[in-house]
Amino acid sequence: MSARRATHKLGVATRDQSGLTLMELLISLIIASIVSTMIFMSWFSLNQSYSYSVHSNEARDIARLAMGRMAREIRDVESVPTSNECAVVRARGFWVLFTTTFNTAGNSNATMVPHLAMYRLYEDETLWRYEDMNGNGTIAGVDVNVTTDDTNFNTAEQSNGEGARLVCRNAVNYVVPSGGETPLFEYSYYDDDGQLQLDPYVYTTPNRQRILAVQIHLLVDLNPRRSPTYADLLTTAQLRNQRQF
Repeated sequence: MSARRATHKLGVATRDQSGLTLMELLISLIIASIVSTMIFMSWFSLNQSYSYSVHSNEARDIARLAMGRMAREIRDVESVPTSNECAVVRARGFWVLFTTTFNTAGNSNATMVPHLAMYRLYEDETLWRYEDMNGNGTIAGVDVNVTTDDTNFNTAEQSNGEGARLVCRNAVNYVVPSGGETPLFEYSYYDDDGQLQLDPYVYTTPNRQRILAVQIHLLVDLNPRRSPTYADLLTTAQLRNQRQF
């Protein structure tokens, strides 16, 4: 009798078969590979999406905290009573130097002397805060008399500056919009002719004494080293101790 014998079951002719042919095995492996690839791609995509959401939300929260801190502190600037200097000591596009008692223990006492504090944005996309911790009228380790290049600051200040504190990372004001820059600070003041101005650089003492508000515009990259996604934060801090009307 032949090994490929025909059998009959329920009137249907069939042939005995055991195992899989090589072609069937190859097709099965290809299908399994395709399905596995699709599963892994979906998993990696979901994982990247979750990671981006977590990091971008964290970066957005840090940026909002930085904005809130700067706005509250700048809003409360006040001049030193025994000095002829105004409360906003330096008014520049990427840094501001001022005197304040904000968040200082015992600042409810009217006799407390305001001390210096400063915010400065560097080209390495980090925003730092400095403070005169010992009340001697200077902030050690930082240059507060920049004149030749008002943007290219020495990053050694970040390590040596008195009271140095990192406020925010990935601040891209220097490169957004493309080919340009967005000042972090702009100042509203009345000029000598009584005209309201909005300017990122206010050099003269009379104009700085007339500053009424500081506009803060912070741009933070939420997706560093990839296609940029920006958090665009804008607020205005009205200087309540320098109101003229």
